[in-house]
Amino acid sequence: MVHSMTGYGRAECEKNGRRIVIEINSLNNRYCEVMMRLPKTLSHFESCLKEMVLERVRRGKVIIVVNIEESAESLAARLELNKDVAKMYHKIFSNLKQELDLPGDIDINQFVALPDLIQPSEEEIDEDKLKDEIISCLKSALEDFIKMRAAEGKRLMEDITGHIDRIEKSMLEAEASAKTNIELYHEKLKSRLRELLAEVPVSDEMVANEAAMIADKSDITEECVRIKSHLEMFRNAYDSDEPIGKKMNFILQELYREANTIGSKSISPEISRSVIMMKEEIEKVREQVQNLE
Repeated sequence: MVHSMTGYGRAECEKNGRRIVIEINSLNNRYCEVMMRLPKTLSHFESCLKEMVLERVRRGKVIIVVNIEESAESLAARLELNKDVAKMYHKIFSNLKQELDLPGDIDINQFVALPDLIQPSEEEIDEDKLKDEIISCLKSALEDFIKMRAAEGKRLMEDITGHIDRIEKSMLEAEASAKTNIELYHEKLKSRLRELLAEVPVSDEMVANEAAMIADKSDITEECVRIKSHLEMFRNAYDSDEPIGKKMNFILQELYREANTIGSKSISPEISRSVIMMKEEIEKVREQVQNLE
């Protein structure tokens, strides 16, 4: 199946009091490059997660962002009152009240907004369990990502197929035009040679042979056969399980070369027009192929 190099995938998983969100984006790139954005405390998971991506992606710059949030319930369960800090504040308030002879009582409302009074206790993280959760979430995000790449690849191939069909149509028109015009071209050559050699004693057979040799140099049969072969190779690549972007680029170079050769051999305006159409369509395909994996 043909995949686009661009795509997006997302997965969200909640388990063991935490929420894991993974987002995957990819851009066109000559090779496969994977960039991970993980919380610093989990940077040692990077190589393992990269390997998972490289098993599914062959080309493109892939950016993966992993965010982990603790649930409100889990955080609330870990909140603790720092009694030492509370006692320190109470002592400070009491001394201040006494020294400045301040009115009023010291009550709980004065403690509510104080920093560091209530803090979450240190959490003991089971790294193996967390790693399994991240891997599971990444698998889901990758499936979503690959699905979008495949859908975009299918859309690109539908567009490319239309251009390939038009390349073939223009080539067949050039081939038909060459067959129709070759005899006329041959006769024109003989007539022109007779004019040029009017003062030279040469036989009609020699003139005819010379004209035939020149006409043969304008034959585009071999170029058309090669173009048909390249188009067949291009279409066969559609169902490949391997990345096809580079292969298609090579085939397009060959198609362009054959079209140029036909253009240089053109014996009629019809063939020249067909060559122009072929080259325009080849360029359109080349633009789209840059997006394929």
